[in-house]
Amino acid sequence: MKSAAIVLASLAYAEAGNYSKGFKRSEANEIYDVAALSDDEIANAPTSIDWSQKGATTSVNNQGQCGSCWAFSTTEGVESAVFMSQGKLPAHLSVQELVACNKPQDGGCAGGDIPGGVTYLKKHGMATNANYPDTSSKSGKNGKCKKYKSSVKVTGMKYAIPPCNKGDCSKQNEEALAAAVAKYGPVSVCINSGDMQTGDWMKYKGGILSGSCKGEAKLIDHCVQLVGYDKTGAKPYWKVRNSWGTTWGESGFIRIPYGNKNECCIGCEAVIISATETEDTEEIEDIVV
Repeated sequence: MKSAAIVLASLAYAEAGNYSKGFKRSEANEIYDVAALSDDEIANAPTSIDWSQKGATTSVNNQGQCGSCWAFSTTEGVESAVFMSQGKLPAHLSVQELVACNKPQDGGCAGGDIPGGVTYLKKHGMATNANYPDTSSKSGKNGKCKKYKSSVKVTGMKYAIPPCNKGDCSKQNEEALAAAVAKYGPVSVCINSGDMQTGDWMKYKGGILSGSCKGEAKLIDHCVQLVGYDKTGAKPYWKVRNSWGTTWGESGFIRIPYGNKNECCIGCEAVIISATETEDTEEIEDIVV
């Protein structure tokens, strides 16, 4: 069990607005296909949807002092993928497995990317959090890779829309992204958190984000989960689940403008993961890293 001093230090870190991120571009993000969407599906997508209200997401997480946003986003994507394929969420899955074991593809608390995480999970499967609990969020350290039992089989990923990996990404197709969210469920995304801009997520308290949060690939620094959107109001928005705990934002969520030049690079790297629960858990030997 972690000492009270470590827990209090972690809370103070968050309360000061010093939230960890952790995006580091992976070589693996060049090798995946884009999900199929017809013109009709894009044109006739619902005007609003919120998968977090439909049982498709687990509770809000807190990455603490570890730069593991990529691992949380990937894990949340796998959990939601099981819901979409089987109609129910699995037991909470292990972020710690990705943080401690996915080397050299990703760097644990030093950062990583969703495609790198998926590449690892396709080979090794994924343990439950109960079997392989999170320690890095409080310690800020990767921890040691160890034995685990695979609970979920990850079969692959596709981009929701073609990714934008360089330059100006303000023309990403948000209508197609909305249709993908409606058809495939929650989407793991890597975004610009508005660092040093007027639309800085660290200063967000609630409402629809205001200020500048640009759609530029070079500014991507954080990975989260896109859970829905609403185009019915005067100010359409995307709804995003963060990994900075429930005291941040709107109980751990943020709403950012929809249709505003790919605000915060919401459509720059949007990943749909596919996964199912395994019928029998399989014990894996220690991984040498």
